[in-house]
Parts: sequence; C-alpha cells; structure tokens
Amino acid sequence: MLHQAPKTQTHPRVLGTRRDPPALRQCCDSYICPVCDQVVELTDFRQVVWHQRPGHKPMEMDG
Repeated sequence: MLHQAPKTQTHPRVLGTRRDPPALRQCCDSYICPVCDQVVELTDFRQVVWHQRPGHKPMEMDG
C-alpha cells in the first residue's frame, strides 16, 4: 500500500489582470453629463464628484 504525501496548506494564486491601453478602452472612461453636456472623465475623481451635484454648471478645466 502506498502512503499519501502529507497535505500542506496552500493559498490560491492571486492573478492580476492587465488593463488594455487607454486608446482601446476610451469608450468606458468617460460620459456626457446630462445636466451640463460636459464630457466627464471617470478617471478624474474631482470631475465625477462635481457632476454628481444637482443643478451644477460645467466645470472649469485647469490648463
């Protein structure tokens, strides 16, 4: 009779996912605000918060 090897506790592998280059996922990174018709970049937290306020005006952009 063969003896089984002792079971060792193993942790499942954590696999990271690679994001596509920005040009290929541009469609998902912005939307047009229905209140002020300005393009909102979802990667910019300031823009997202600004456009959540009811009755806001378009955000002045830096630069």
